[in-house]
Parts: sequence; structure tokens; C-alpha cells
Amino acid sequence: MPYTLEQLSDRQDLVDLLHAYCRAVDDNRPDDVADLFAEDCVLDYGGDYTNLVGRNLARKFFTGGTDRLYKRSAHHVSNIEIGFTGTDGDGRRTATGSTYVWAWHEFNQDQFEAEMPNAWVYGRYYDRFVHHDGQWLIAARTFRALGHHDWQSPVTYIDREPRVSPIR
Repeated sequence: MPYTLEQLSDRQDLVDLLHAYCRAVDDNRPDDVADLFAEDCVLDYGGDYTNLVGRNLARKFFTGGTDRLYKRSAHHVSNIEIGFTGTDGDGRRTATGSTYVWAWHEFNQDQFEAEMPNAWVYGRYYDRFVHHDGQWLIAARTFRALGHHDWQSPVTYIDREPRVSPIR
């Protein structure tokens, strides 16, 4: 399918948004991470972290991880697929995305009773995006794991059957 010039520009903006997310998480800037999400966003990171609704709750979630639990982290995204879906009820442009993510974490040892080894988790982000006030934001994110090593929290794995994308 040929892209319009606007779609090519939007696609690059969405890729930049995904990279900005990784950079803000890894730089321990939870407010900047939260600002990449729509006010009424819905987050589902699987395990114990499903149905987090709203930017304020997203800010608390990211502050707890990036500022308190993790001493360092490195998030890497690839295999970015973007689909333009039209407009929402407010006439804002919308898109969906599927992105592979690999995330390494070193934990703040003073936050745990037992020694926490470095851990990594990898999987996919399934996103819904909305263009609001001249910028793309993440309206909904679902993370599903493909695997992990020494990850201490429960994860929700990608359901390989039926072969339908969980992008909402």
C-alpha cells in the first residue's frame, strides 16, 4: 500500500514516540514517560498490572518502577509495525502499532529483602495511538511477554492461538 506524505511523516513521529518512551524510562524521567500517554490512556502490562486507566495512574506506575525499583534499565524496540486506522469520535487521527521490546533491568537492592538479580523481559507492545493537539500520544498499551530471565513479577504471555492481534 502506498503511503501519503502525511502518513510517512506520522509514521516517523510514531517511531520517535516509541524511542522517546524508551529513553525517558531509561533516563529515570517518569513524568516525561507519562506525558507520552493520552489523559484517558489504558495500560495493560500483564501480570499484576492490568487495566491502569489515566495518565495520573500511569505516572504513579512509572514512578514506582523507574524511580524506586530500578537502578538502571535499557529498553530496546524493533520490528515496528504501524497501521493507520482513520479518526476517533472526536475527529482525531488514530493508528495502531505492534512493536517488539527487549528490556534489561538492574534493581535497587535497598528496595528488597533478598538479593535481586539483574533481569530482562522481552515481548511486544500493542499500542493504539491518537493524534492530539499536534502530537501523537499512546492511547492504549498492552504488553505481552515472549520470554524473560529472572523476572520476579508475574507476566502475561502472548497468546499464539487464535492468531489475532490484541491491539484494541
